[in-house]
Amino acid sequence: MKKIILVLLLSFMSLWGGGIIEGEKILDFKLKSINGQKLYSLEAFRGEVIFLNLWGSWCRGCKKEMPHFFRLQKEYEDKAFKIVTVNIDGKKRNIKKFLHKIEKKTTIKTPFLVLYDPKKNVAKNYKVRAMPSSYLIDKEGIVRLVLIGSLDEDDIKELKKEIDALL
Repeated sequence: MKKIILVLLLSFMSLWGGGIIEGEKILDFKLKSINGQKLYSLEAFRGEVIFLNLWGSWCRGCKKEMPHFFRLQKEYEDKAFKIVTVNIDGKKRNIKKFLHKIEKKTTIKTPFLVLYDPKKNVAKNYKVRAMPSSYLIDKEGIVRLVLIGSLDEDDIKELKKEIDALL
């Protein structure tokens, strides 16, 4: 229920300059991965269902939900589904330390793309109001679901139904 109320609230906020809402085309961006060797664009994933997650290592909700994303990506690794995360920390070492803890907890090496945005440009352009914020994007680049706040196991079950419908 809290997720529904939050989505409705965000939908109303978008009427007055809030963030991206369901049904809108996703805003593209270009960022480097945390290793800084390659530049990535969301547009490069056109034709796949994308779960875009904006997070910070200091974020309590991010710590709670991230292990779910590790398992989710592994479950869908043979499908046209990708998790792309955008971290807004100021220091890369915090990201790496955070991910290492999750890897130890889940026994899964980070299975998705982690992009680095220390200037927080994506969060600014998306007008993100809270961390974490996530967007389920269809194969044509349209936002199908906006999720503000951390996801728990029940939320992940519901998310999987949405993913399956888009695949």
